[in-house]
Amino acid sequence: MHVLLVGLGNMGNKYFWKLEELGEKLVLCDIDPNKEKKPYPFYCHFGDIKEELKAVIVAVDPKEHVGIAQEFLKKGIPLLLEKPPALSSKEFDRIKDYPNLYISEVESYSVCVDFLQRPKKFIKIERFGRAKGYISPLWDLAWHDLYLLQRISKNIVLRDLRIEKNIWTLEGYIDGVPFSLSVAWEHPEPRRVWNIDDKLMLDFGNERVYEDQRVVKEEKRDKLKLMLQDFLRGTYDPQSVERAYINLRILESLS
Repeated sequence: MHVLLVGLGNMGNKYFWKLEELGEKLVLCDIDPNKEKKPYPFYCHFGDIKEELKAVIVAVDPKEHVGIAQEFLKKGIPLLLEKPPALSSKEFDRIKDYPNLYISEVESYSVCVDFLQRPKKFIKIERFGRAKGYISPLWDLAWHDLYLLQRISKNIVLRDLRIEKNIWTLEGYIDGVPFSLSVAWEHPEPRRVWNIDDKLMLDFGNERVYEDQRVVKEEKRDKLKLMLQDFLRGTYDPQSVERAYINLRILESLS
């Protein structure tokens, strides 16, 4: 049986190389015929696919996510959907109750996640990326940190959003303790760092954990590969859908 990959853009290509590394039997789909990758079966429309599928991964423009995903979810095929899974919680309602749906949470496979803890004073988060996404830095980048915050507590309250010099900063409270989350596209100094109480530093970019400025854990992990392995063997976290729904509600509250 085959694994279908829908979308061969930036993220889709990352999925492709990992799936090939894992030795999966692939079927590829993209609206651009120039993205065909021989010798794999290739289609420009997902409705034309003839191969028997064991799993589907969708990594296209988010505005197309729900419509494509629903076609496979209603057939009972396990489906991993790239973030954000929809452009609104109302749209996500169409698919969120399918038991075979999973939402990409690649940062959940970081060594830093093992050290997440409730802050006593504050959390300061910076996620500055090199590239540009589909919607905004909040939907593209802050998405990761919002689902990670939910692993500490779902009691997340937003207070303010500021945009200064292309840096978007969310301020709020988690369990009543203040946090700030700053994100930016195309930043000259990319980084993905959490500062918890000036005591614990989680460097998601370098897979390194500092406590009192001393490295206490460093472990290079292939996060995308680990996530795909979990998905393909049926051990992926089903709570990813609930966290995605909460993320959508949080982001919607800012508009």
